[in-house]
Amino acid sequence: MKKTRKSNQPDVLTMFSEINPSASWDDFRHANQGHDYKQTRLTAIQDQGGLCAYCEVHYSDKPETFSIEHFHPKSDKSDPAKNWALDWDNMHAVCRGGRDKNNDGQQSYPTPENLSCDAYKDHLVTKGRLIEDCEGFLFNPLHMPAANLFKFDRSNGRLIVNEDACAKRDNANYGAYADLIQLASQTLCILNLNCQRLCDMRLEVLKNYNQLIKKAREQNNRAIHQQLAQRWFSTAWPKYFTTRRALLGKSAEQYLEDIQYKG
Repeated sequence: MKKTRKSNQPDVLTMFSEINPSASWDDFRHANQGHDYKQTRLTAIQDQGGLCAYCEVHYSDKPETFSIEHFHPKSDKSDPAKNWALDWDNMHAVCRGGRDKNNDGQQSYPTPENLSCDAYKDHLVTKGRLIEDCEGFLFNPLHMPAANLFKFDRSNGRLIVNEDACAKRDNANYGAYADLIQLASQTLCILNLNCQRLCDMRLEVLKNYNQLIKKAREQNNRAIHQQLAQRWFSTAWPKYFTTRRALLGKSAEQYLEDIQYKG
């Protein structure tokens, strides 16, 4: 999971909101034959470099399955002056979170243990294990630090909290917890980012990385880490950005610093 940044609110959302300030999300989704929603979704995807806001799968794999998730419950009507359903800063583009099925109609991985992202968060809410308004209990991608707060366990594909990096963020927002380490740890749990399905996908990234490193060593290419950093991070973000960033370590951090990376 990485920090994201928002561009200006899409014009179609602005115009709709001005005309229909109290409209529901369904009203917006079906307005103009769905064109306005699709444009808003595309802008959110582009803002995130094509990645799911949580697990970092790339939308090019299954672009039609990406949708908009509202970080704060869009049903919240407690403030008459606030319409969370149409709040641009409350919207993230997310993948299906493991809800997809194969061509034979079967799940690729058993669920709910392999749900992730908002799908698993919704599962926790449904089961009464998480309150619906769970702001503060996990990172909001829009507000989390741009620092690399996670490490990658090469033995099993799991993300683990980078405690040293968390400890350096003294001015960070800890949400409902005492420190950033707890917030990062609970984010992994609430979004189920270490389910076997995602771990297996990250291990494929590791496999490809190992092949590239092996070939570079055979060619006595000592600049391979710097070259990979440029290849992976110079344009659109690659899927599993955090995994790749952790694999390249200092080379990734130096390159991201050079390009003034802010999320």
